[in-house]
Amino acid sequence: MAAAGAVSAAEIPGIARLTDLHGNDLHIHYENYGAGPEALVFIHGWSCDLTFWRGQEPLYNNPDRRALLIDLPGHGLSDKPHRAYPIEFFARAIEAVMRDAGVERATLIGHSLGGPIAYAFLRLFPEKAKALVLVDAFVSRHMAGPPDRAATAAYFARIARSFQGPAGERTFAQRVESCFTTQTPEALRAEIRAKMYATPKHVRIAALSSISSLLPPPPTKSLTSLPSPSRPPSSTPRKDLSSCARFFTRMQLDRWEGAGHFLMLEDPARFNREVEQFLAPI
Repeated sequence: MAAAGAVSAAEIPGIARLTDLHGNDLHIHYENYGAGPEALVFIHGWSCDLTFWRGQEPLYNNPDRRALLIDLPGHGLSDKPHRAYPIEFFARAIEAVMRDAGVERATLIGHSLGGPIAYAFLRLFPEKAKALVLVDAFVSRHMAGPPDRAATAAYFARIARSFQGPAGERTFAQRVESCFTTQTPEALRAEIRAKMYATPKHVRIAALSSISSLLPPPPTKSLTSLPSPSRPPSSTPRKDLSSCARFFTRMQLDRWEGAGHFLMLEDPARFNREVEQFLAPI
């Protein structure tokens, strides 16, 4: 505990500005820990916020490490405009936070939708990405810059419709409940439900149904040369995760049998230990 009158050196709140294509400023809330040009950057998932990383305090509140926790646009304490939310919009928000905090290079830790967002960041700002940690997330060549934009737009429109009206509320509830397994404690389920339901409906829908404007990624052969190791702890074995190997020069894959989607909350000690092991040689 700090002495009376002392200021904690741990968390410093920050607000970064992201200017959109129409000249509007959006305020992106984040927490800054430590100092230095390189940092761990924690990217939460769909309908979540930066508090989903509280179990990772040993990773980010460390005197020998710089870290940023970000409320993505539309989430937590960040601005929540009615607009499209493609993955590159989130990626540019992360870069805006890094610039505001004076961070030049990052290891991005992305959970769920945060994984594709981290990949979009890597594509947009390759010189600023040191490594990726994908947490129950995966990337594919068609997550950004789809070759058939008309078909993708139609698919996203169906997703948007599926979340409308009373039936849409049931669909959202089913999505949330699918994140849990028998080993997810009830108290944790209640906390996750409350926070995900707090995300505005227009953001929930737009984050899943906004088509990317990124150009199609290069062929797989070129992607293998990206100098970014990736480690995706996974709650369930999925062939999608194994296919991530084609995108990264070095990759480690951990499978967490029986865990729910929010494995970093279910077993933070194990999660933190495995991330530390991954970070040690990079």
